[in-house]
Amino acid sequence: MIASWWAWYWQQTGGNVLAMPLCGLLAVAFAVCCRKPIARWWHRYFGAKAELADIKATVDAAHKIAADLFEHHTGSAHPLAPGRQEGS
Repeated sequence: MIASWWAWYWQQTGGNVLAMPLCGLLAVAFAVCCRKPIARWWHRYFGAKAELADIKATVDAAHKIAADLFEHHTGSAHPLAPGRQEGS
C-alpha cells in the first residue's frame, strides 16, 4: 500500500522537480499543527529549565565531592555535608 502511495506521489510531482517544495510544505504544515508539543519538547531538552537542572546536578555533585574530601582529611563529616541532619 505504501509503495502505491509512493508511486502516486512521484507521478503527481513529476519526478524530483516538485518533490522538494512539496516535502517542505508538508514539513511546515506538520510544524504548524504540532507547534505546542514541539515547543514543549524543545524547552524540556534545550531550554532554561534543562540548563538549570544540569547546573543543579553539577552543584550537588561538587558539594558531595567537597564533603567527601573534608571527611577524608579530617576524619569526621562536615556538619553541612549532604545527607546529614542539621544539629547532629
